[in-house]
Amino acid sequence: MRRLLWVLAWIGVALWSLFAWGAYGLLDLFGDVAVRNADIVSDHPETVEWLSWGLAVLRSLGLGAIVFVWGAVSLLILAVPAVIGFILPRAHPVEQHPQWQGSSGGTYASGQYPPVPGAPPRRIERR
Repeated sequence: MRRLLWVLAWIGVALWSLFAWGAYGLLDLFGDVAVRNADIVSDHPETVEWLSWGLAVLRSLGLGAIVFVWGAVSLLILAVPAVIGFILPRAHPVEQHPQWQGSSGGTYASGQYPPVPGAPPRRIERR
């Protein structure tokens, strides 16, 4: 289940990246056209220069905003499976031997849990 979540998250990031890339390209294209054609608004050279500069600044800020939003949303998409992964139980629970009762006062085949270090291994007798 966790792998499925991660695969879906990476697919979501890929689709979001394509969308952001398209928005970046369109803003770059239309911003560049607006900057180059600032002289349509006025014939006064100083006004054209200020307008061209202002449109270039807006274009640059917009491109930076697109990159920032792309990164933030991509991190958010990837955070979802990480958070859900902490909530979901493990796929394969650890199997315990039926004689093990736990680490606090449990039994181990010889009565001690865990076995004493350095003690000889228990022998299995044939019947």
